[in-house]
Amino acid sequence: MKVSGNVGAALIAVATLGVAVGAAMLVGDEPDPATVTATGTGDTAAAAAAEPTAAQTEAAAREARLTTPVGHHGEYAVQYDDLPDATQQQLQVAKDLIAKYPTVADAEADGWTAATVNLKGIAAHFLHGGVREFATLDEQFDINQPEALLFDGLEPTDPIIGVSYLVSGETPDGFDGKWDVWHRHDAVCFAGGLVVAEVGGHPDSKIAISEDECKAENGFMFPISNLSMIHVWMDPDNPSSNGVFSHDHPALD
Repeated sequence: MKVSGNVGAALIAVATLGVAVGAAMLVGDEPDPATVTATGTGDTAAAAAAEPTAAQTEAAAREARLTTPVGHHGEYAVQYDDLPDATQQQLQVAKDLIAKYPTVADAEADGWTAATVNLKGIAAHFLHGGVREFATLDEQFDINQPEALLFDGLEPTDPIIGVSYLVSGETPDGFDGKWDVWHRHDAVCFAGGLVVAEVGGHPDSKIAISEDECKAENGFMFPISNLSMIHVWMDPDNPSSNGVFSHDHPALD
């Protein structure tokens, strides 16, 4: 059968359209690979945009350390680098003392004497008057003269790890800012001439014992509820993960 030129052209156009539709059905709605490579799918791109950067994560963590109390005495987990310049300058005192008395032997040579055993979590406390100084502490807070040096042990070569301030009476203003949260204990247990434990205290304390347990150690209770105190962990080689002003230093077992 002879097909006129116009009709033939129309049939060819229909056939071509059918081929194109069939090809589209076979391919489906798959995205252009070049487009996927360049921009990603919608879900992937959104997820990437929502994921915080390392800088944003650290900024959020620092903000939490500065604003959220986490310790059992309400302490903040602030580290030295988190703190403002004014507080860092005050902490220079502790840094200088750590440099001056790197070991127990150095402190003892300058008149510091052990007043406690090496207490788990809070170190061995050395005072200028030894245990006798507990009864003579006054109401004055002098940032330049901490009452105790904190050592990780009692042996001559054991290293210093921080300092402690002890003040009788009202809690002082202390350091610049809100982060130096002071604490009190009801009593301590003396045995063998040194403080060996805290009597009572918070539930998760590593050094708390009862009055009966103190007596079993041939010790006696000494009330210290009038004392406000704070630890300042400033050893640059062994900072407290709980914070500069934390009660416990987790590495001190």
